[in-house]
Amino acid sequence: MSESRFLAIGERLRQLREDSGLTADAVSAAARISRALLYRYEAGEVVKLDVMERLAELYGTSLAALLGLGNQYFTHGLLMFDHLLRLEEQATQLTIVFGPQAYVLSSDAYDESLMARLVDHRNDQMALSELEAQRLIHLLKRRKEAFKTHRTSLVNIIPVEDIERYLAFGLGGHAKLPAAQRARRRQAARVEVERLAQMIASPPMGVQIGLTTEQLPTAGFELVNIGPRSLLVLSPFRVVEPINIHYGVATVTEDEQALRLHQGLADRLWANSLRGHAAFVEIQRLLREAAG
Repeated sequence: MSESRFLAIGERLRQLREDSGLTADAVSAAARISRALLYRYEAGEVVKLDVMERLAELYGTSLAALLGLGNQYFTHGLLMFDHLLRLEEQATQLTIVFGPQAYVLSSDAYDESLMARLVDHRNDQMALSELEAQRLIHLLKRRKEAFKTHRTSLVNIIPVEDIERYLAFGLGGHAKLPAAQRARRRQAARVEVERLAQMIASPPMGVQIGLTTEQLPTAGFELVNIGPRSLLVLSPFRVVEPINIHYGVATVTEDEQALRLHQGLADRLWANSLRGHAAFVEIQRLLREAAG
């Protein structure tokens, strides 16, 4: 096993301890090791198998997951976004293959539009309770704030057809809405796409945006780098149109083959994507067509 793999295991152990709320003394006592040895393990020293098994039991996970061989599954969007927040708070690099926009690049006004959409019971399958919606918005705002505070490097690859659909229907512009509300939601989407165009023309530090004309074979994915660790997030849960909080199973994995295949897909999409001036011109075309 490579040194980077042991570093990743150590980082995973540290994160689990912090997430558990247990002190280092409590963990070391349960694992029957010294606190100093626990810190060495968390720094990337080789961990004995019996100690790993005790730590896995203490943290309520599996030995495979500690080794980066297992997957984590989430069946509700609130749980998924809570976990994603904790990952992104530590991330140094994000690669988001997803459209029509990465949430962390959205405006503050988007949060207000999203809140209205989340509690719209004219579409009962998608609606949340007021309390659920407030909790979700709180989590999302923390994601956005973490991204700004930590200046996380971001590559966002956006399918052009997702932008076209967003401009055509707006955020939750379903048929049961009165025409005036549909028009307002389309306008809100237009504001976000215009904002995206400006970020392409004058990118924030560390942000790279590309437009792909390819039709994605998946619902999109996110690659998260945390020091030596790399994680793949595959999720049907979305807070950009079409919104989905309730249905599906999200997977977070550190499986090396899955990571390699998705990184390769991201690299190919990026290599063939429209960037810079070409991407700006394409978005202007989409805005003109939507307005006409």
